[in-house]
Amino acid sequence: MAYYNKGANAERELMKSLASRGFMVVRAAGSGVNQIPCPDLLALKKGKILAFECKAWKGNYVYIKTANFESQEKFCEISGAVSLIAWKIPNHGWLFVESNKLVKKGKHYAINKKQAQANSLNLDVLAGLQETLEKK
Repeated sequence: MAYYNKGANAERELMKSLASRGFMVVRAAGSGVNQIPCPDLLALKKGKILAFECKAWKGNYVYIKTANFESQEKFCEISGAVSLIAWKIPNHGWLFVESNKLVKKGKHYAINKKQAQANSLNLDVLAGLQETLEKK
């Protein structure tokens, strides 16, 4: 139950963050066990549709069951949503990675932390609040 609570709390945190950026957000509790394709979070804003598979994990890899991954991809194909993996790393924040960056490994799709960090998208850019990252 602790794993469910950690994941659900992370989803709620991301919902608030997306809502503060002007999105209408829907959370699909139990999305991983639903027979109808459904992402964990669906964020909509002026024609922009973002579908998130959310993970709260401190390890060096994040894994998504093939059935869940393929379900999200099907949802996005039909709806026109952008398929994203939202990885909450405790004490480090969020990484947002396009699902096509994950690689099939046995019964899962996976990405390691280093690859996720290199390919992570900025939430303000995804939200359309910023065109590109500012150079420092």
